[in-house]
Amino acid sequence: MQRPDQIALLKRLLHFVETKSTAMADDVWENDTRIYTDPAHLEREQAELFRKYPLFMGFAREWAEPGSYSTDDHCGVPILISRGRDGVLRAFLNVCRHRGAKVAEGCGKARVFSCPYHAWTYDLAGHVIGIPDERAFPDVRRNRESLKQLPLCEKHGLVWVLATPAADGATTFDVDPWLSGLGPELGSWGFETWSFHDRRLIPEPMNWKVMVDTFNEGYHIGFLHRESLGPILHGNVTDFQAFGLNHRLVFPRKKLERLKGMPESEWDAMWYTTIVYSLFPNTIFIVQGDHVEVNRMFPTEGRPDRALMELALYVPNAAVTDDERAHWAKNMQLILDVVTGEDFPAGRTIQSGFLAGAQTHTVYGRNEPAMIHYHQSLRRALQLPVDGDARAAAE
Repeated sequence: MQRPDQIALLKRLLHFVETKSTAMADDVWENDTRIYTDPAHLEREQAELFRKYPLFMGFAREWAEPGSYSTDDHCGVPILISRGRDGVLRAFLNVCRHRGAKVAEGCGKARVFSCPYHAWTYDLAGHVIGIPDERAFPDVRRNRESLKQLPLCEKHGLVWVLATPAADGATTFDVDPWLSGLGPELGSWGFETWSFHDRRLIPEPMNWKVMVDTFNEGYHIGFLHRESLGPILHGNVTDFQAFGLNHRLVFPRKKLERLKGMPESEWDAMWYTTIVYSLFPNTIFIVQGDHVEVNRMFPTEGRPDRALMELALYVPNAAVTDDERAHWAKNMQLILDVVTGEDFPAGRTIQSGFLAGAQTHTVYGRNEPAMIHYHQSLRRALQLPVDGDARAAAE
């Protein structure tokens, strides 16, 4: 975020705090509860949102060196990402061209990828380099010369993948049109030098969007998080800005008022706010002073009431001392205490309420503009009416 934008943002937040106000939507908005419970709606989401929109995968430094690789199955498609010897980062379907078994598991560094089933072997660029008893497979190498590649974008120090092979065979794409103006702001934080620190997988018996909703409003901070975040953040005070289907939601910290006694040249949004980016469709990207939290949410088990959140912590410099490791461990534990100890228990009750049929619609207040924007964006992406019956999703 450029300095003039930071100053303007902080001034807006100071005004909100002083006037006990917040960013407001034009009107309240109702959302059909079947989007959280209908299997047909979930099937549509999986086909459209998780197959056709760029999915955030991580910080580029996770694949810093040639041979660095990772695998990811969360969106329902087995994905392999690797840095080639030529320095190019590529994404593939993690599917052997012989019988379809995975050629890699987990993450780390590799010289080649070898299928454990029949040892077909691939180089870091996905090309077939070894077929045992190849005489039994005449001309197969020519027709199945490499792993099926997926479009990948490495930009702003971050990585996105499209989980469906491009019809025209493209292996790269530009994420900026999808970010709708947010790209330069993400790039301004200098994430290309940041390091991955820790990752946790959190399964829950709730719809994946209930997980996302947790991060899309500050209305609940003074109540659900009275003891944990209440002393740190102002409740029910946020600044909101949309970037196409994405958005930015900013929460002022209690220490924001200190800015009144400081020259504007010393104002720093990263240290006096919590900045929450929603990267459509399923990623919450939180800039927290000295670290970044990334939450990626996915439906699981083919059920609308089952989901997984991948929580990752990124830091400006890799921890090398015991004190540094203890500092980041404390930060991770705070996140887990708040999200899994407070937010998700409430989310479980929300999901049970949806399944009970107690109401046909939820309502979002004018003080929840990010909630309204996110769910309207989902409906637009699914080609459903923004102000209408969600029944079309099941037809």
